[in-house]
Amino acid sequence: MTDDDRTAGFLRMLDDLHARHLVGVADVREVWLIRHADAYGDMESLAAGIVDPPLSERGREQAARLAARLAAVPLHAVWSSRLRRAAETAEAVARGHGLTVRTDDRLREVRTYWDEGREAERAAPGTYPFPEPEEEVVARMRAVFADVVAGLAAVDAPVPRAAVVTHNGTIAMYLSSVLGLRWGQLRVLPQFTSVSVVAVKGDQVVVQSIADATHLSPAR
Repeated sequence: MTDDDRTAGFLRMLDDLHARHLVGVADVREVWLIRHADAYGDMESLAAGIVDPPLSERGREQAARLAARLAAVPLHAVWSSRLRRAAETAEAVARGHGLTVRTDDRLREVRTYWDEGREAERAAPGTYPFPEPEEEVVARMRAVFADVVAGLAAVDAPVPRAAVVTHNGTIAMYLSSVLGLRWGQLRVLPQFTSVSVVAVKGDQVVVQSIADATHLSPAR
């Protein structure tokens, strides 16, 4: 085997690796899954019904920092949960891109016992703690994800891209399903306004980053 053969083989290996992970290939669409900004710092009591507070003062600052980070990123759609903490975060992102936020109830947070007006007992570590089954959360997230990707089909851009503002539990469960994991196996807590990038081409879905919140890092 000559040096030219070895070099060609090595470059083919890199091309195959990139193709498997949708890096630098054509016809890829991106969905940036974003957790909403903080809505709990100013909360003094829970209202009856579904937990739905607006952003806190800290959350509004986080949303502004997220929007500043994404200002230079080409976005072609912004989707959001109908819950106020997600919708207000999405509005901050969409404003700088001249986009209208599309809300969808399937992007809501996993249903909790607090949403049902009761308090859950503290679950043992690793025990699934929600009344809404994990399979149902994943199914609705996959369905709305497919709609988001389909909505990018008509976008004429090198990488059609949508920002989707949703919630901690739904993000973690969806990413876990793509990675072949179950609840509790993805040992990452998506922080407020963190960004997880998912690339899609046809039936191929690849998680390219998880819970990046470097825009919240202190300036010094």
